[in-house]
Amino acid sequence: MVQLSAQSENSSRANLILLIGSSLLAILALGPGWYADDVLAPFHWHYSFFSWVCHQDPTRSFDFMDAQMAVCSRCIGIYGAFALGFWLKGLTAKFEIWPARDLALRVFLLFLVLTGIDVLFNALDVWTNTHYSRLLLGACFGLMASVLISSRDSFSESV
Repeated sequence: MVQLSAQSENSSRANLILLIGSSLLAILALGPGWYADDVLAPFHWHYSFFSWVCHQDPTRSFDFMDAQMAVCSRCIGIYGAFALGFWLKGLTAKFEIWPARDLALRVFLLFLVLTGIDVLFNALDVWTNTHYSRLLLGACFGLMASVLISSRDSFSESV
């Protein structure tokens, strides 16, 4: 019983750290629009910080308060929904409704494949995706990533 309590405490701590970290990343991904001067916004550190994980194409990015977001529409969906998943985990922890790791992994892989197909078909000019289709697929992928990480048996001794 003591081992189960310690495991639950470690899981709660890990989820809290992930919640805070992912929320901070989601806020930073909004870019400098909420506090920087319009003239300086394109040269802000937000773009440098996220440049190694996102192409930041202005034609594929939303604007937030008259400044381009630090990431593209797909990435803002990933970061936002990733953080949302940990918030939902915190709010629903008492209800034991979070899926098992097997199911979470299958759905995560489904959205990974769908995102890959979307990118490939767009590159091959089979179809043209939009800001909102990229946002939606990114959000599904990000949410399932956080669900997978915080699934019921993610913090067991076998992992």
